[in-house]
Amino acid sequence: MACLLFVPAHDERKLQKAMQLPCSGVILDLEDSVHPLQKQAARHAMLEAVGKHRVAGKRLYVRINGLHTSYWQDDVSSAMRIRPDGIVVPKAEHTLRTLDEYVKTLQANQGPLDFPIHWLPLLETATAIMDMEAILASSPLISAAAIGMADLALDLGTSWEDVSLAPSPLLVSAREKLALVSRKLHLSPPWDSVFMKLDDPEALRKDTQIGKRLGFQGKHVIHPSQIEVVNDVYRISEAEYTKAKDILAAMEDNGALQMDGQLVDEPVLQRARQIVARYEEMHA
Repeated sequence: MACLLFVPAHDERKLQKAMQLPCSGVILDLEDSVHPLQKQAARHAMLEAVGKHRVAGKRLYVRINGLHTSYWQDDVSSAMRIRPDGIVVPKAEHTLRTLDEYVKTLQANQGPLDFPIHWLPLLETATAIMDMEAILASSPLISAAAIGMADLALDLGTSWEDVSLAPSPLLVSAREKLALVSRKLHLSPPWDSVFMKLDDPEALRKDTQIGKRLGFQGKHVIHPSQIEVVNDVYRISEAEYTKAKDILAAMEDNGALQMDGQLVDEPVLQRARQIVARYEEMHA
């Protein structure tokens, strides 16, 4: 499984359903999915729904409101009560040390947390893309990141369709930069941006393939209908697994060799190990 599904934090029915879907995890959304007048009610509803429907082994994240708003501190405080696998931070443009300091304050007042905290910033503006490395290096709690393509398009004065559906250098270049910066900083592979069209699975497939080719770990999705396409793109086939096992076996006593017309050296060997590990993890 290679996708995280956005679910409105206050929608218990959708959360219950999402927990049974073949996705890696769920992102409970306190930002765009919740009207400003419903933020507090959404936090309470989230706590109650998670208590009823959380499933062991399904990752659970919370997207808080941006650090430029008056909501994020209450969002973080509420999120900590459900022991999330990570906090998704939208509109990340500057250092995340403010979040680090707030968590220290929470622990000073309420006692130490008994679970690890991870930030997953969303890079959604031109500033964020240009200052990406500084942002992602600003906190040791950042574990991975993603680009919010819709908000990035808005910030650039264009449309999501223009940067995501038509051949666009931005579509690839921003992701390339994220892949490279994430690797340089030893973060986990990035998550790919959501695909906004729900009625075009082939376009979704093509978009998803870009992230896979860049080494992303998966994709954010906004509807259950998108899950199977994303999983299929990221799924390692039995043939790929078998070939990788053959490479590992053949390389045990050789420094480099040829298989099926391909030079097999150390980079190919490392990739074979990755394929075997991911396949066996997915089938454990």
